Amino acid sequence: MMLNALRMIRRAQLLPLALAVLLAGCVSRGGIFEKHVRAEDANPADVVLTVDVTFAQTPDYEPKMNSYEGGEPRVEYSGYPSIDVPFYQKGVGFDLGVLGDPRALLALPYPSPKVDSTTAKLKIFGQRLDEKRYRFLVLPREGWRSLDSFQVAFTVNGRREGMTFTYTTKQVCETSFDVTTPTYGFGMSVAASFPGGKPGCLKACDARPGYPGHCAFFSGFDTVPGL
Repeated sequence: MMLNALRMIRRAQLLPLALAVLLAGCVSRGGIFEKHVRAEDANPADVVLTVDVTFAQTPDYEPKMNSYEGGEPRVEYSGYPSIDVPFYQKGVGFDLGVLGDPRALLALPYPSPKVDSTTAKLKIFGQRLDEKRYRFLVLPREGWRSLDSFQVAFTVNGRREGMTFTYTTKQVCETSFDVTTPTYGFGMSVAASFPGGKPGCLKACDARPGYPGHCAFFSGFDTVPGL
């Protein structure tokens, strides 16, 4: 009889744990892997921002395509300039605590709610207009919230470089200007336009290492509301 009582106690202890695992599904983890898109294949109605870039030095151009089967089939591109667009999700997650002395028989685990978040990225390969000119499209990602920023990523003679930008339609400022990349000092001329000729603002970030696709500072923009 004592053995049955102990089993019932342990089941009661495991119930909150099972509940926490079930509720943790409220935070979506699907589609976290990086998705690849070509600018030429995008739906024009989805475009958030168009960015024309003229590189001072010709970027490397060796386009490749790889297909992956199993799980969720996907296609990945590589070998020429792209932009990395970051996104995030927020939801309710859970930490597990313990009621009572954790060494005691009747100590019960319990789920403690917390705000959880995760990030994902969309890589969009530019349309090559000529050797130095590319057109990039900033696109949304279904189910994810935008960070309103992106990084132009490219290589010159095998040297990888990136320049990060933030944008908004809540302010109006210059959207065409020249920048110098942070690592190798490559020159770039950028010109951004919003759908329907709507006014907006584009700013270059300081693009410190470790912030691919994110602004190391937000340039006064509220780019991550409530995060």
